[in-house]
Amino acid sequence: MPPHKKMRSRTEGDVIKSGPYTNEEDAQLIELYEQHSDKVDKWKIIAGNLNRNYKSIRERYVNHLDQTIDKSDLTADEKREIDDLQTNPCYNKKYRNKWPEIAKKLSLNRKQGRRTELQIKNYWNSKERTQKRKNKNKERSYERISNIMNIKNIIRDV
Repeated sequence: MPPHKKMRSRTEGDVIKSGPYTNEEDAQLIELYEQHSDKVDKWKIIAGNLNRNYKSIRERYVNHLDQTIDKSDLTADEKREIDDLQTNPCYNKKYRNKWPEIAKKLSLNRKQGRRTELQIKNYWNSKERTQKRKNKNKERSYERISNIMNIKNIIRDV
């Protein structure tokens, strides 16, 4: 039987925690990861000890607590590469919105540490949101201009 199954079973009174992680939980998570990092079902084992969902545990460690993460801003080259992987038709099937794959590709030749899926996704989504806002503003200004031109034509024709 796998180790995480041998741990205490959840009873009706047990509630899985949610919400922000405390500093104590972060420290405990790092310690438990170091103990169980070689095991296949490490996230479930750690989740059993912290009384949290294993997906939440994995996300917390992989995107925030792992020491190999480079938390600095993305470089111009990295941004260009993300843009290319997202927009170039040659890469669409392999990389389009596949954040883990893009993160792996970006992290291959880096010396400072790796980039997370979350960093890449946040960059792309904020860039897209900004572009949509700009396009919306352009459309509005074109509408205003065309409305003004139509009003002038109406006034002139009367």
